[in-house]
Amino acid sequence: MKKNSPQLPKVSFIIPTLNAERFLPKCLEAIRSQDYPQHLVEIIIADGGSTDMTLRIAKQNRARIIDNPEVLHEPGKSRASKVATGKILFFTDSDNILSNDHWIQAMVRPYIENPTMRIMGFLPPTIPPKQWNSFDRYMGYLSTDPFTWFIYRWAATPKTFAHLYTPIKKTENYAIYQFDPYHHPLIGLSQGFGTIASFKRNTQSNNDDILSGIRLIEQRGLVTYVPGAGIYHYHVSNIAEFIRKYTWRIRNNYRQQVRGMGLRHRGKYLNAIRKIRLMLFPFYALSLIFPLVDACILYRIYRDKVVFWHPTACLVISYLIIKETIFYIFSIRISQGAYGTR
Repeated sequence: MKKNSPQLPKVSFIIPTLNAERFLPKCLEAIRSQDYPQHLVEIIIADGGSTDMTLRIAKQNRARIIDNPEVLHEPGKSRASKVATGKILFFTDSDNILSNDHWIQAMVRPYIENPTMRIMGFLPPTIPPKQWNSFDRYMGYLSTDPFTWFIYRWAATPKTFAHLYTPIKKTENYAIYQFDPYHHPLIGLSQGFGTIASFKRNTQSNNDDILSGIRLIEQRGLVTYVPGAGIYHYHVSNIAEFIRKYTWRIRNNYRQQVRGMGLRHRGKYLNAIRKIRLMLFPFYALSLIFPLVDACILYRIYRDKVVFWHPTACLVISYLIIKETIFYIFSIRISQGAYGTR
Protein backbone atom coordinates (compact mmCIF):
# COMPACT_ATOMS: atom_id res chain seq x y z
CA MET A 1 0.00 0.00 0.00
CA LYS A 2 1.18 3.47 -0.74
CA LYS A 3 1.14 5.81 2.20
CA ASN A 4 -0.70 8.56 0.32
CA SER A 5 -3.15 6.26 -1.44
CA PRO A 6 -6.71 7.68 -1.52
CA GLN A 7 -7.90 4.20 -0.57
CA LEU A 8 -6.62 4.55 2.97
CA PRO A 9 -9.57 4.75 5.38
CA LYS A 10 -9.80 7.21 8.23
CA VAL A 11 -9.42 5.44 11.59
CA SER A 12 -10.56 6.41 15.08
CA PHE A 13 -8.97 5.23 18.32
CA ILE A 14 -11.56 4.95 21.11
CA ILE A 15 -9.90 5.24 24.54
CA PRO A 16 -11.82 5.37 27.84
CA THR A 17 -9.80 6.92 30.66
CA LEU A 18 -9.85 7.59 34.38
CA ASN A 19 -6.62 8.90 35.94
CA ALA A 20 -4.58 7.18 33.23
CA GLU A 21 -1.42 9.30 33.34
CA ARG A 22 0.85 6.30 33.96
CA PHE A 23 0.59 4.68 30.51
CA LEU A 24 -1.39 7.19 28.44
CA PRO A 25 1.65 9.13 27.15
CA LYS A 26 3.16 5.99 25.58
CA CYS A 27 -0.25 4.89 24.32
CA LEU A 28 -0.90 8.16 22.47
CA GLU A 29 2.69 8.68 21.31
CA ALA A 30 2.62 5.25 19.66
CA ILE A 31 -0.53 6.26 17.76
CA ARG A 32 0.84 9.63 16.71
CA SER A 33 4.14 8.12 15.50
CA GLN A 34 2.42 5.77 13.07
CA ASP A 35 3.51 5.48 9.44
CA TYR A 36 0.03 6.54 8.39
CA PRO A 37 -1.31 9.96 7.33
CA GLN A 38 -2.12 11.70 10.60
CA HIS A 39 -5.04 13.60 9.10
CA LEU A 40 -6.65 10.15 8.80
CA VAL A 41 -6.04 9.30 12.47
CA GLU A 42 -8.53 10.42 15.10
CA ILE A 43 -8.16 9.88 18.85
CA ILE A 44 -11.22 10.18 21.07
CA ILE A 45 -10.78 10.13 24.85
CA ALA A 46 -13.92 9.31 26.85
CA ASP A 47 -12.92 10.53 30.30
CA GLY A 48 -14.67 9.52 33.50
CA GLY A 49 -13.51 12.50 35.57
CA SER A 50 -9.73 12.30 35.77
CA THR A 51 -8.02 14.44 38.39
CA ASP A 52 -4.42 13.74 37.33
CA MET A 53 -2.57 14.72 34.13
CA THR A 54 -4.75 12.60 31.82
CA LEU A 55 -6.56 15.47 30.09
CA ARG A 56 -3.40 17.52 29.59
CA ILE A 57 -1.65 14.51 28.05
CA ALA A 58 -4.65 13.95 25.76
CA LYS A 59 -4.60 17.58 24.57
CA GLN A 60 -0.86 17.44 23.93
CA ASN A 61 -1.49 14.54 21.55
CA ARG A 62 -4.33 16.29 19.71
CA ALA A 63 -7.02 14.00 21.08
CA ARG A 64 -10.69 14.91 21.18
CA ILE A 65 -12.02 14.70 24.75
CA ILE A 66 -15.61 13.86 25.63
CA ASP A 67 -17.19 13.37 29.04
CA ASN A 68 -18.06 9.88 30.23
CA PRO A 69 -20.40 10.45 33.20
CA GLU A 70 -20.92 6.70 33.69
CA VAL A 71 -17.13 6.42 34.30
CA LEU A 72 -17.09 2.76 33.17
CA HIS A 73 -15.09 1.62 30.15
CA GLU A 74 -17.91 0.18 28.05
CA PRO A 75 -20.34 3.15 28.24
CA GLY A 76 -17.35 5.36 27.47
CA LYS A 77 -16.63 3.36 24.34
CA SER A 78 -20.26 3.61 23.26
CA ARG A 79 -20.28 7.38 23.75
CA ALA A 80 -17.03 7.84 21.84
CA SER A 81 -18.22 5.57 19.02
CA LYS A 82 -21.22 7.80 18.42
CA VAL A 83 -19.06 10.85 17.69
CA ALA A 84 -16.20 9.06 15.88
CA THR A 85 -15.74 9.95 12.20
CA GLY A 86 -13.43 7.11 11.14
CA LYS A 87 -14.44 4.23 8.88
CA ILE A 88 -12.69 1.84 11.27
CA LEU A 89 -12.80 2.19 15.05
CA PHE A 90 -10.04 0.71 17.21
CA PHE A 91 -10.99 0.15 20.86
CA THR A 92 -7.81 0.76 22.79
CA ASP A 93 -7.40 1.04 26.56
CA SER A 94 -4.97 3.55 27.97
CA ASP A 95 -2.62 0.73 29.02
CA ASN A 96 -2.36 -0.58 25.44
CA ILE A 97 0.64 0.42 23.33
CA LEU A 98 1.00 -0.29 19.61
CA SER A 99 4.11 -2.40 19.12
CA ASN A 100 5.40 -0.84 15.88
CA ASP A 101 5.01 2.18 13.59
CA HIS A 102 3.27 0.14 10.86
CA TRP A 103 0.43 -1.05 13.09
CA ILE A 104 -2.38 0.88 11.39
CA GLN A 105 -1.07 0.06 7.91
CA ALA A 106 -1.07 -3.64 8.78
CA MET A 107 -4.52 -3.56 10.36
CA VAL A 108 -6.31 -1.82 7.48
CA ARG A 109 -4.60 -3.87 4.77
CA PRO A 110 -7.15 -6.72 4.73
CA TYR A 111 -9.97 -4.17 4.47
CA ILE A 112 -8.36 -2.49 1.46
CA GLU A 113 -7.34 -5.68 -0.32
CA ASN A 114 -10.73 -7.40 0.09
CA PRO A 115 -13.37 -4.76 -0.73
CA THR A 116 -16.07 -7.34 -1.55
CA MET A 117 -15.68 -9.29 1.69
CA ARG A 118 -17.81 -8.35 4.71
CA ILE A 119 -14.92 -7.68 7.09
CA MET A 120 -16.35 -6.21 10.29
CA GLY A 121 -13.69 -7.07 12.90
CA PHE A 122 -9.93 -6.44 13.08
CA LEU A 123 -8.02 -8.52 15.63
CA PRO A 124 -4.42 -7.84 16.74
CA PRO A 125 -2.48 -10.21 18.99
CA THR A 126 -1.88 -9.18 22.58
CA ILE A 127 1.80 -9.59 23.34
CA PRO A 128 3.69 -9.43 26.65
CA PRO A 129 5.18 -6.00 27.34
CA LYS A 130 8.94 -5.79 27.09
CA GLN A 131 10.87 -5.34 30.35
CA TRP A 132 7.75 -5.74 32.48
CA ASN A 133 6.96 -7.99 35.41
CA SER A 134 6.95 -11.73 34.78
CA PHE A 135 3.38 -12.31 35.98
CA ASP A 136 1.90 -9.81 33.54
CA ARG A 137 4.00 -11.24 30.72
CA TYR A 138 2.51 -14.65 31.52
CA MET A 139 -0.99 -13.15 31.26
CA GLY A 140 0.00 -11.57 27.98
CA TYR A 141 0.64 -15.00 26.51
CA LEU A 142 -2.80 -16.20 27.66
CA SER A 143 -4.44 -12.96 26.41
CA THR A 144 -6.76 -13.27 29.43
CA ASP A 145 -6.94 -14.68 32.97
CA PRO A 146 -6.29 -18.41 33.62
CA PHE A 147 -9.96 -19.20 34.39
CA THR A 148 -11.20 -17.79 31.08
CA TRP A 149 -8.26 -19.36 29.26
CA PHE A 150 -9.20 -22.79 30.67
CA ILE A 151 -12.77 -22.38 29.38
CA TYR A 152 -11.71 -21.26 25.90
CA ARG A 153 -8.34 -23.00 25.63
CA TRP A 154 -6.96 -22.56 22.09
CA ALA A 155 -9.81 -20.19 21.20
CA ALA A 156 -8.52 -17.70 23.80
CA THR A 157 -5.44 -16.59 21.88
CA PRO A 158 -5.23 -15.77 18.15
CA LYS A 159 -1.81 -17.42 17.90
CA THR A 160 -3.45 -20.79 18.61
CA PHE A 161 -6.63 -20.35 16.53
CA ALA A 162 -5.18 -22.80 14.01
CA HIS A 163 -5.96 -25.63 16.47
CA LEU A 164 -9.70 -24.97 16.05
CA TYR A 165 -10.51 -22.74 13.09
CA THR A 166 -9.84 -22.73 9.37
CA PRO A 167 -9.60 -19.27 7.78
CA ILE A 168 -11.60 -18.57 4.62
CA LYS A 169 -8.57 -16.66 3.36
CA LYS A 170 -4.97 -16.58 4.52
CA THR A 171 -1.98 -14.58 3.32
CA GLU A 172 1.45 -13.99 4.82
CA ASN A 173 0.10 -10.82 6.44
CA TYR A 174 -3.34 -11.78 7.74
CA ALA A 175 -6.05 -14.42 8.02
CA ILE A 176 -9.81 -13.88 7.59
CA TYR A 177 -12.27 -15.97 9.61
CA GLN A 178 -16.00 -16.65 9.67
CA PHE A 179 -16.81 -17.65 13.24
CA ASP A 180 -19.83 -19.38 14.76
CA PRO A 181 -21.32 -17.49 17.75
CA TYR A 182 -21.73 -20.80 19.64
CA HIS A 183 -18.12 -21.78 18.99
CA HIS A 184 -16.71 -18.28 19.11
CA PRO A 185 -13.15 -17.32 20.03
CA LEU A 186 -12.46 -14.97 22.91
CA ILE A 187 -12.66 -11.57 21.24
CA GLY A 188 -14.06 -8.31 22.52
CA LEU A 189 -14.05 -4.60 21.87
CA SER A 190 -10.80 -3.90 23.73
CA GLN A 191 -7.00 -4.35 23.46
CA GLY A 192 -6.90 -2.76 19.99
CA PHE A 193 -9.74 -4.76 18.45
CA GLY A 194 -11.30 -2.82 15.58
CA THR A 195 -14.74 -2.72 14.00
CA ILE A 196 -16.17 -0.97 10.98
CA ALA A 197 -18.02 2.17 12.02
CA SER A 198 -21.40 0.80 10.93
CA PHE A 199 -21.28 -1.97 13.55
CA LYS A 200 -23.57 -1.17 16.45
CA ARG A 201 -23.57 -2.99 19.78
CA ASN A 202 -26.99 -3.37 21.39
CA THR A 203 -28.00 -2.20 24.86
CA GLN A 204 -27.59 -5.72 26.26
CA SER A 205 -23.88 -5.70 25.45
CA ASN A 206 -23.12 -2.09 26.43
CA ASN A 207 -21.27 -3.15 29.60
CA ASP A 208 -19.53 -6.25 28.27
CA ASP A 209 -16.91 -6.07 25.52
CA ILE A 210 -16.96 -9.83 24.84
CA LEU A 211 -20.74 -9.83 24.31
CA SER A 212 -20.15 -7.11 21.73
CA GLY A 213 -17.65 -9.37 19.96
CA ILE A 214 -20.20 -12.19 19.93
CA ARG A 215 -22.82 -9.80 18.53
CA LEU A 216 -20.49 -8.95 15.66
CA ILE A 217 -20.09 -12.65 14.89
CA GLU A 218 -23.87 -13.13 15.06
CA GLN A 219 -24.19 -10.52 12.32
CA ARG A 220 -22.08 -12.80 10.10
CA GLY A 221 -19.26 -10.31 10.13
CA LEU A 222 -15.85 -11.59 9.08
CA VAL A 223 -12.92 -11.10 11.46
CA THR A 224 -9.39 -10.60 10.20
CA TYR A 225 -6.44 -11.52 12.40
CA VAL A 226 -3.23 -9.55 11.77
CA PRO A 227 -0.28 -11.25 13.53
CA GLY A 228 2.19 -8.48 12.65
CA ALA A 229 0.17 -5.82 14.50
CA GLY A 230 0.91 -6.75 18.08
CA ILE A 231 -0.29 -4.64 20.98
CA TYR A 232 1.36 -4.46 24.40
CA HIS A 233 -1.11 -4.68 27.27
CA TYR A 234 0.10 -3.55 30.70
CA HIS A 235 -2.55 -5.52 32.55
CA VAL A 236 -1.32 -5.75 36.16
CA SER A 237 1.74 -4.50 38.00
CA ASN A 238 1.99 -7.53 40.29
CA ILE A 239 0.02 -10.47 41.62
CA ALA A 240 -1.52 -8.31 44.37
CA GLU A 241 -3.10 -6.07 41.74
CA PHE A 242 -4.27 -9.20 39.91
CA ILE A 243 -6.05 -10.33 43.09
CA ARG A 244 -7.73 -6.94 43.54
CA LYS A 245 -8.91 -6.75 39.94
CA TYR A 246 -10.29 -10.25 39.74
CA THR A 247 -11.88 -10.15 43.18
CA TRP A 248 -13.86 -7.18 41.89
CA ARG A 249 -14.77 -8.91 38.61
CA ILE A 250 -15.87 -12.17 40.25
CA ARG A 251 -17.86 -10.29 42.89
CA ASN A 252 -19.52 -8.14 40.25
CA ASN A 253 -20.39 -11.21 38.20
CA TYR A 254 -22.55 -12.32 41.13
CA ARG A 255 -23.78 -9.02 42.57
CA GLN A 256 -24.03 -6.93 39.36
CA GLN A 257 -23.06 -3.53 40.67
CA VAL A 258 -22.29 -2.98 37.00
CA ARG A 259 -25.24 -4.59 35.27
CA GLY A 260 -24.74 -6.56 32.08
CA MET A 261 -21.05 -7.24 32.74
CA GLY A 262 -19.53 -10.66 33.28
CA LEU A 263 -19.60 -14.31 32.32
CA ARG A 264 -23.18 -14.86 33.56
CA HIS A 265 -24.46 -12.86 30.59
CA ARG A 266 -22.56 -14.93 28.05
CA GLY A 267 -23.57 -18.35 29.33
CA LYS A 268 -25.98 -19.13 26.51
CA TYR A 269 -23.10 -18.80 24.04
CA LEU A 270 -20.92 -21.36 25.81
CA ASN A 271 -21.10 -24.75 24.11
CA ALA A 272 -21.36 -27.94 26.17
CA ILE A 273 -17.61 -28.51 26.40
CA ARG A 274 -16.98 -24.98 27.62
CA LYS A 275 -19.75 -25.26 30.22
CA ILE A 276 -18.15 -28.45 31.51
CA ARG A 277 -14.75 -26.76 31.73
CA LEU A 278 -16.33 -23.91 33.66
CA MET A 279 -17.53 -26.35 36.32
CA LEU A 280 -14.27 -28.31 36.34
CA PHE A 281 -11.93 -25.35 36.80
CA PRO A 282 -11.59 -25.58 40.63
CA PHE A 283 -10.69 -29.28 40.36
CA TYR A 284 -8.26 -28.50 37.53
CA ALA A 285 -6.60 -25.73 39.55
CA LEU A 286 -6.37 -27.69 42.79
CA SER A 287 -4.86 -30.73 41.05
CA LEU A 288 -1.67 -28.71 40.30
CA ILE A 289 -0.66 -31.48 37.86
CA PHE A 290 -2.93 -30.39 35.01
CA PRO A 291 -1.97 -26.70 35.23
CA LEU A 292 1.68 -27.77 35.25
CA VAL A 293 1.12 -29.89 32.14
CA ASP A 294 -0.50 -26.89 30.44
CA ALA A 295 2.40 -24.69 31.52
CA CYS A 296 4.74 -27.10 29.76
CA ILE A 297 2.59 -26.94 26.63
CA LEU A 298 2.61 -23.14 26.79
CA TYR A 299 6.38 -23.21 27.17
CA ARG A 300 6.70 -25.30 24.01
CA ILE A 301 4.69 -22.64 22.18
CA TYR A 302 6.21 -19.44 23.60
CA ARG A 303 9.63 -20.52 24.95
CA ASP A 304 9.39 -18.21 27.94
CA LYS A 305 9.69 -19.45 31.53
CA VAL A 306 7.13 -16.91 32.77
CA VAL A 307 4.35 -19.32 31.68
CA PHE A 308 5.21 -21.42 34.75
CA TRP A 309 3.22 -18.87 36.74
CA HIS A 310 0.21 -20.81 35.46
CA PRO A 311 -0.27 -23.29 38.38
CA THR A 312 0.02 -20.48 40.94
CA ALA A 313 -2.32 -18.19 39.03
CA CYS A 314 -4.88 -20.98 38.69
CA LEU A 315 -4.77 -21.63 42.44
CA VAL A 316 -5.20 -17.93 43.24
CA ILE A 317 -8.18 -17.35 40.96
CA SER A 318 -9.78 -20.64 42.03
CA TYR A 319 -9.58 -19.49 45.65
CA LEU A 320 -11.17 -16.16 44.71
CA ILE A 321 -14.00 -17.89 42.83
CA ILE A 322 -14.73 -20.31 45.69
CA LYS A 323 -14.60 -17.51 48.29
CA GLU A 324 -16.91 -15.17 46.37
CA THR A 325 -19.30 -18.03 45.58
CA ILE A 326 -19.62 -18.85 49.29
CA PHE A 327 -20.14 -15.18 50.15
CA TYR A 328 -22.86 -14.92 47.51
CA ILE A 329 -24.67 -18.16 48.46
CA PHE A 330 -24.77 -17.22 52.15
CA SER A 331 -25.55 -13.55 51.44
CA ILE A 332 -22.41 -12.32 53.16
CA ARG A 333 -22.28 -8.64 52.29
CA ILE A 334 -18.90 -7.19 51.44
CA SER A 335 -18.18 -3.76 50.02
CA GLN A 336 -17.94 -3.97 46.25
CA GLY A 337 -15.62 -1.05 45.88
CA ALA A 338 -15.34 1.19 42.83
CA TYR A 339 -14.68 0.10 39.30
CA GLY A 340 -11.90 2.14 37.79
CA THR A 341 -9.41 1.46 35.05
CA ARG A 342 -8.52 -2.08 34.00
